[in-house]
Amino acid sequence: MALPAPINLSDVIAQTDIELRRLGWTVETGRDYLEQTYNKRSRHELTEEELIQFLCHLESLSDPTADIST
Repeated sequence: MALPAPINLSDVIAQTDIELRRLGWTVETGRDYLEQTYNKRSRHELTEEELIQFLCHLESLSDPTADIST
């Protein structure tokens, strides 16, 4: 049985950068969300699963003024 291809986390972080810019989130807004959701201050502290969840959350937000608690 073949193992799934490893995920390049730097690619995921780069994608979160794109989504954060799209949404107009400041560094502080992103940090607040990470602290509220994961009790961590940086994307680099997230596990692979948490980082992917964060990216999926950002991608699900369509309104640049969307509330971070959504």
